[in-house]
Amino acid sequence: MPVHGADMPQERLELRITDAVDPGPDTLLNAGKSAQAPDEQARLIAVEQVRLLYLNTATAQVVTLFNGMVLAAVQSTALGHRPALIWMALIGMVGAVRIAMTLAYKKTKLDVANAVYWRNLFFFGAGLAGAAWGAAGFLLFPPDSFAHQLFLAFVLGGMMAGAIGTMVSWFPAFAIFSILTALPAVARFLMHGDSMHYAMAWMILLFLVAMLLIGHRVYRTITETFRLRFENKALIDDLTRAKKRTDRLNNELMAAQNGLRRSNEELENRVAERTSELSRANEELEKFAYVASHDLQEPLRTVANFSQLLEERYTDKLDKDGREFIGYIHSGARHMRTLVDDLLAYSRLGAKALSLSEVDCEKVLCEVLEDLKMAVQESAAEIAHDPLPVLRADAGQIRQLFANLLSNAIKFRSAEPLRIHVGATRQGDDWIFSVRDNGIGINPKYYTQIFGMYERLHSMSQYPGTGIGLALCKKIVEEYHGRIWVDSEEGRGSAFHFSIPCAGQ
Repeated sequence: MPVHGADMPQERLELRITDAVDPGPDTLLNAGKSAQAPDEQARLIAVEQVRLLYLNTATAQVVTLFNGMVLAAVQSTALGHRPALIWMALIGMVGAVRIAMTLAYKKTKLDVANAVYWRNLFFFGAGLAGAAWGAAGFLLFPPDSFAHQLFLAFVLGGMMAGAIGTMVSWFPAFAIFSILTALPAVARFLMHGDSMHYAMAWMILLFLVAMLLIGHRVYRTITETFRLRFENKALIDDLTRAKKRTDRLNNELMAAQNGLRRSNEELENRVAERTSELSRANEELEKFAYVASHDLQEPLRTVANFSQLLEERYTDKLDKDGREFIGYIHSGARHMRTLVDDLLAYSRLGAKALSLSEVDCEKVLCEVLEDLKMAVQESAAEIAHDPLPVLRADAGQIRQLFANLLSNAIKFRSAEPLRIHVGATRQGDDWIFSVRDNGIGINPKYYTQIFGMYERLHSMSQYPGTGIGLALCKKIVEEYHGRIWVDSEEGRGSAFHFSIPCAGQ
């Protein structure tokens, strides 16, 4: 029964559900790391290094000029004005170059394409500044004033220490500035040749090494910070995309679930409608069968009675053909009467509630055998049975079950002496009854067919009957939510089994 909306795209739905599986924290972390190639990450770090290098360059140049003026003023008292002016001019030119570079940078849009250029340009400016301050180690070094020499060493050390804050984001720039600033002063102290100046030279050199180590450590920390920031950003981007994708998939899944729910509701409504229609149809059919079979009783009695009167009063006046025709009428009327009786019994099943009571199946079997006494004697059947249980059931229906199954066993006998056995075994909450015989048997391909209405495997001339008996048995058993089946082979007898709950319906 096709139902609109029920044919959902199963493969597409399974694919979407599979795509929505949580990738897990390890996968997302790896995705964050692999979201940017190493070269791309290096270029992004270069951009941030350049931005940090040029952030305070202008302020640093102002401080540099101020420190230069103080140093030149102090040292001029021991050397005179000419060396101080020459060195100040050098510092001024270097400062102007670096300020021009900074202004040009401010006018340029920094991106990954030009970051390396601006970083190299800053390296060049740092080298110029280091050379200018290194020149102070010669030009502003008073040979006769140790106090002024100490002041020069102090200022140069302060410049190296201060450069950590402005140049260390690109370690090569800080290194070239510090080395060019310190080494000329070291050489100048060593040129004096006495122990005090040797000690000063080694102290400046040791301070240089310490600044380089500290600067390199700070540089690595800054670089690692940049790297982690970009990885975190990539991870956040991945998580954001994953969340959007998951939200989309969840929305699609919810839409699919809503569609399935609507389809299920529609299917349930259709099934309920069809079930109700089928129930009404069955009820009407049962009523029709009952009324039809009941109403047929009177004309059948009329046919039987008048055919009997005709035979009694006019037999002597009829020829052989006439008497044969009256026999056909009798036979047809009897068969029709049996058919109507069976149809009436079938239609009555389910028409009213079961009359449940304690039924002694062994007693019912004895009553059935008494009713079939003539048939048993004619067939010379040997009938045995196991101890049978007491059930809570409808006695009339149990009687009908035994009667139909035993009648069939007697009817469909073979040339061998007929033996029938009735048994019952307990299986869980059910009693399983069996009626076995050594009759003609049934081909397995007819196992299902024989329980249908009016289904016959043989002609009326071979085995008389209406074809309703097994259908009647099936309907009785199903009223108790049991089942009926057969095990048989053609020519080797049959075993009919049916189950009845121990507690009845």
